[in-house]
This record gives sequence, structure tokens and C-alpha cells, in this order.
Amino acid sequence: MDANENAGSQHVSIVRTFEGIEEATHRAIAGIGGMETVMRGAKVAVLKPNFVAGRRAETGATTSFAVLKAVAEEVRACGAEPVLCEMPGTEFDREATYTLLGVEEFCARHKIRIVRLELEGGTSEWREVHPTGAKRLRSFELPRLLDDARLINLPVLKTHVVSGMTLSMKNLMGLLPRPARRAMHTLGIDQCIVDMNLGLQADLNIVDGSVGQDGEGPLYGEKADLQVLVAGRSSLAVDLACCSLVNVPPRAIPHLRLALKHFGQPEIHFTHDLPQPLKTFRLPRQNSLYRLLFWLMYPLDFPYTWLAQRGKHLCTTLYSTGLVGTRPVIEREQCTRCGECVRACPLPEVINLQTLKVNYATCQRCLLCYEACPEQAISVKGYSGARS
Repeated sequence: MDANENAGSQHVSIVRTFEGIEEATHRAIAGIGGMETVMRGAKVAVLKPNFVAGRRAETGATTSFAVLKAVAEEVRACGAEPVLCEMPGTEFDREATYTLLGVEEFCARHKIRIVRLELEGGTSEWREVHPTGAKRLRSFELPRLLDDARLINLPVLKTHVVSGMTLSMKNLMGLLPRPARRAMHTLGIDQCIVDMNLGLQADLNIVDGSVGQDGEGPLYGEKADLQVLVAGRSSLAVDLACCSLVNVPPRAIPHLRLALKHFGQPEIHFTHDLPQPLKTFRLPRQNSLYRLLFWLMYPLDFPYTWLAQRGKHLCTTLYSTGLVGTRPVIEREQCTRCGECVRACPLPEVINLQTLKVNYATCQRCLLCYEACPEQAISVKGYSGARS
């Protein structure tokens, strides 16, 4: 889709998931004209979910597998192949994230091919683009896989401690190599999201609001049972509709404010009645010190990666120390060493029951241990607030 199509008349389909997420996904796609109008004869569809970390869809952090399954079925019905391509946040390990979410098993069961791109870019898998009109992110790499494929963007309806909300426009960051994401944070994430969307547009966006996140999203916010999906061709129009559903003024989200200024206000036609706001989202608390320290990691990463092994980043290193980030902590006085936390964790060598320590170099902060502990002997520390 051309970036200019964000302005003008746009159709947006909003459906509830009361009858099931898969069935709602099929109805949402039908509401915007059907998958045939998206595929237009292409033989590959790249499915880009939000798997930022190993927090399951029930928490509102990641895209529901039910949405992926239904989209894959629609793509195959058009005679095309569904391909999953997603890279988690820089501080998280891709393979560990896939293990925690069960991505491999799910994709094998539903015949969805997984493409694992070189995370650092710079190989033949990538090509450089120079978006016309970009103000800060004037060049970045995109997967060559997209050249002859349709892109189906499958974000989650949730808040974000850095960008306010995530939704469709921001979700595309997961298709960029890590150096490009570092540049976006360094140069100013809000304008760079708009710049990225000048060079990368999805052919279809389906925002998964079956379960979203309120407050301190995108990982550790409050679960929001919205039971809604929002679909459309224009990422901006879809994101504006999502804001209406959670009673958030779009101009309160910096990158949406900039997008409206650049693309203009689209005229949105709803193929189903627009429900009244389902919930009033509380946007994340904007802690200026946190934002400064978070931003500093990215410009400092430039000299760090010159000295470090390829693939190593300051962000990853800092989080692996356990000194920063939301993380589980075992409370010795309450722990009975029952082992439920170890059994709940799908990853090896994370929790040591002898020392009652969490190995933050291997921990992916999914908080399954915290949720499984029968003694409430695990607390959660970090920016999202201490919980016990």
C-alpha cells in the first residue's frame, strides 16, 4: 500500500470476539473486502505479529495464535503461502521468546513457515530503502522477503511506556534489524515511526484487541479484556479507530500526532457499527528520568557494538545483569523450595533452588514463575512497579 493511502477515505472493520477469536478474524477480513483483495495474486504473505517477548497472549502482551491461525487459513485459501517473520525486542532472545510462546509447535501444526532473518542486518537478506519525505530515519534496511510478498500486520491493542500506544504503525519495527531500531530510539522514536511508515506499509492491519494492555504496557501493564478486533488497509486509520475504542485522544500519542500532521486526517468508514468506547485506557506514567536513561542506552550502544562481539548490544547486556528491567526476585523468607517455579519455566538454568537466585542472563522475564508460585514467594521489581 502506498503511504499516501493513509489519507483520504478508508474502510475499517471492527468486530467483537464473543463467538471466538478465529471466527471474528474471518469476519474482520470479510469486512474490508476479503483476503483476495489483499493478496492480489501474490504467492506469499508475510505475517508480522507482536511477539516482543515471551509473555503469552492471555496477558495482553502478544498476538493471539487464534488470529494467526485464521489469517493463515485465509492466505492459503487464496493459493498463497503464509510466512511468519518477527523479531522480539532487542533485550530479548529470539529463540527463547519462541520457546516461551510455543511458536515452533504452533507454526508446525498449522503449516506456517518461519523465516529467521539475520538480526543485525547487512546481509543479502536485507535491502536498503530511502523513504521520500523522511525527516530523521532517512535510510534503513528491510527484508527482501517483502519484495514479492504481501505484508499482514498483526499488532496488539496496548499501551507502551515509551511511545504511549503501540498498535499498527509502531508494530512494524519488529521487521527492522537491530541497528535500525537503535537508530530510531536515538534519533527520536516518534518521528522515526512516521518515517518508517513512509518506507514500509502493510497491505492489511488487524489489531488484536481480544485481550490488550492498559497502563504500563507493552509487557507488564494491566490485562484489558476488550474482546475486539480492528482491521483495515490503512495503519493510521486503524490506529485512530483503536484510540476511539479505548477513549485515548490520538493527538495524545506523539507518533500519531505527527502522522496526522504528515498524512492528514483520513475519512474513516466503518463496515460495522463503531462501538462506544469499551474502556478508558490509562496511558503510562511518563517518568522523565526513566525516559532519559532508557534513551541513553541507544546512543551509547554505538561505541559498545564497535568493541563487542557482533550481535551484542548494551541494552541486552544491561538487562542480563538484573540491575535494570522488570524482573522476578525470590523472597527467601517465604520460599519453601517446592519447585513450582522451576516447573513453570520452559527455559533451562534460570532458577536455582539451592541458592534461591534467578539467573538474569538466561531469564526472559516472562513472569511464569511469579504466576505459578503457590507461596507468593516471588516478587516483581522494576519500572512497572514492585508486585508481590
